[in-house]
Amino acid sequence: MAEQAEFDTRIARLEAALAATADALEAATAASSGPAAPAADPAELAEARQRIEALEQEARDREAKLRRVTKRAERQDDADPADDGEVARLRAELDAMRAARAQDLTEMKALLAELEPMLETADA
Repeated sequence: MAEQAEFDTRIARLEAALAATADALEAATAASSGPAAPAADPAELAEARQRIEALEQEARDREAKLRRVTKRAERQDDADPADDGEVARLRAELDAMRAARAQDLTEMKALLAELEPMLETADA
């Protein structure tokens, strides 16, 4: 349960950061559309937005699946603690989900790191 709360907290922080980044990208795009020199290619920004949205959706999907798997594992532990095969399979699936989630977070951080120079250039 503590791990679930920790994941929920991390997801909330990540979603807030991604929302703030998306807002900043929109503001930067709006600011760069004026007579000032364009800082970032609109196609790149659109592609980055789509990638962020896709990663956010993947994170939400994985979070939902993680909750389902956790509930199934808890029910399995409560229902039949002697059936270690199913519990082990669910725990392995849960571990795989956590690893995939960590990979998603790494990809999002890398994407945000790529976008930061564009935002800085757009603000200038």
